[in-house]
Amino acid sequence: MRENNSFRYVRNNDEYQYGSAAPAYAPRRSNPGQQQKPGLKNRRKRSSFSFKGMVLVAGAFAFLAVVMVNYVRVQSELTSTVKDVAGKEVALNKLVSDNDEFYSRIISSVDLDEIETIARSELGMKYAGEGQVITYTSVGNDYMRKVDSGN
Repeated sequence: MRENNSFRYVRNNDEYQYGSAAPAYAPRRSNPGQQQKPGLKNRRKRSSFSFKGMVLVAGAFAFLAVVMVNYVRVQSELTSTVKDVAGKEVALNKLVSDNDEFYSRIISSVDLDEIETIARSELGMKYAGEGQVITYTSVGNDYMRKVDSGN
């Protein structure tokens, strides 16, 4: 173990001594004839800090302003898109109702009895007789055509 607890450190012409025999520390001045005002150094730091703080606050406000302008723009686009969609839904509902009305008029204008009368009298059609109708049960989704080679 060391019995002497003193430590000596030399750096940039400043000499430090630690231990029980260390002398009182007196800082060296670069110009002993010129004395510096005691609060000047602290005042510079405070003004520098306040300038940095102002720059930081101004930057934060600018960032928030940009974010808010973009938010308002996106909200406006969303509102106009919702209005466009609502207008197109109204137009679609009108077209659907017009289409349903037109389909109903067409279906109601068709008279099946008149069609049957015209088919029998003008076209010579008649009901199928015995043996002309053949029933067939399908196994699956296939279909079949019967070709009559007799007629």
